[in-house]
Amino acid sequence: MVAQATTSLGTAVTGFGMNVWVFEETGSFTLFATLAVVAALPALLLAPVAGVVVDRYDRRLVLLGCQAAGGVMLAATLIAAVTDSLSPPLVGVLWAVMSTVGAFSWPAVSASITVLSSPEQRPRVNGLAETLMGTVTVGSPVLGAALYRLIGIEGIAAFDLVSYLACLVLIAYMRFPAAREDTGPGRAAGGGPRFGDDLREAWRFLSGRRDLLRLLFFFVLVNVGLSMFTVLYSPYVLSFTSIGVLGVLLSLGGAGTIVAGIVYSATGGPAAKHVGVLAGALLAGLSMAALGLLREPYVLYAVAFLYGTSVPLLNASSQTIWQANVPPALQGRVFSLRRMLAWSMAPVSMVASIPLAERFAAPLVREGRPAAGIWGTGMAGALGLTATLCGLLCLLVVVLAQATGGLRTEGEPPVD
Repeated sequence: MVAQATTSLGTAVTGFGMNVWVFEETGSFTLFATLAVVAALPALLLAPVAGVVVDRYDRRLVLLGCQAAGGVMLAATLIAAVTDSLSPPLVGVLWAVMSTVGAFSWPAVSASITVLSSPEQRPRVNGLAETLMGTVTVGSPVLGAALYRLIGIEGIAAFDLVSYLACLVLIAYMRFPAAREDTGPGRAAGGGPRFGDDLREAWRFLSGRRDLLRLLFFFVLVNVGLSMFTVLYSPYVLSFTSIGVLGVLLSLGGAGTIVAGIVYSATGGPAAKHVGVLAGALLAGLSMAALGLLREPYVLYAVAFLYGTSVPLLNASSQTIWQANVPPALQGRVFSLRRMLAWSMAPVSMVASIPLAERFAAPLVREGRPAAGIWGTGMAGALGLTATLCGLLCLLVVVLAQATGGLRTEGEPPVD
């Protein structure tokens, strides 16, 4: 987890700097959202392949390959920045490669946690993982804003490259559990598993668990709102305030994640993990709806902190449920398939955020319209209204899930 957090810090700093650079260079929300879609697609399309690779091969070697690929791409980006040839298309390529790296590294780390920890420890380990990622979220905007002002995009790319090299060294000294110990169906003539059979085995398991499919469908709908909100958040804040305020907001969101992650790790989270999922989505929806309405920095700071606290509730609870319900030998494949399906609507949502903001929300917040008195006018008003709609969508999904039976799974014990 420490190795992954090291890489994540560098990548998050680069993400902050690149996002600011693209928006300052172009001022186009459409281009900004398009690049976000380009970055999201590889992780979705390659997720099934990544799951098979993670279950079939040494997870340490998989992670080493990820670090090497990311480092090469960052080196190319650094050269482009130094030679003044950096461009939005190259930024898109960078994020596509980093998305590919994430597609392979995430299931490798997630599946290893299950083998390295006992069922009693997993909620606390998952809470600790969220705390580490919250620390990254806190530090990256502040560090990114400072580096962007002091040494520009070149310095940021160099910082990320160093973080990847450091992580490469850490992983080189680590030993992971064996990736595959099962001898089930799907063997080729020479004794090795066939690729297609590996995928079908994961799908057979998932399709046979209606409770997990229900939980997965819940995340598909919630992620529609979350993905829209994520892509418009930085342009929205920058449309009415400064990069400094954006950095503080992102850092406070990370601080909320740290605090909630520490509490989750110390207590193990809610006894009923499905309640944690619902509570996290509810808090995220309320926070997104409020952030779209607000403009005063100090009020935004408080809501951003609350938004950050929703992350461990949502993610750690969900991760614990899946780790308890999926056999370790299947987790690389099932987790990757789960991630692909859960975020399957993200690219469509990101693309949809463009007409939603420009063609639906923008006319509603023109001068003299009732909505303009609530959300304001111009780009800030249009993006703010869209953010509020994202939050309302998440709230609606929570209400519908609870009204139709909740999200309890077979692996959860009854609550007294």
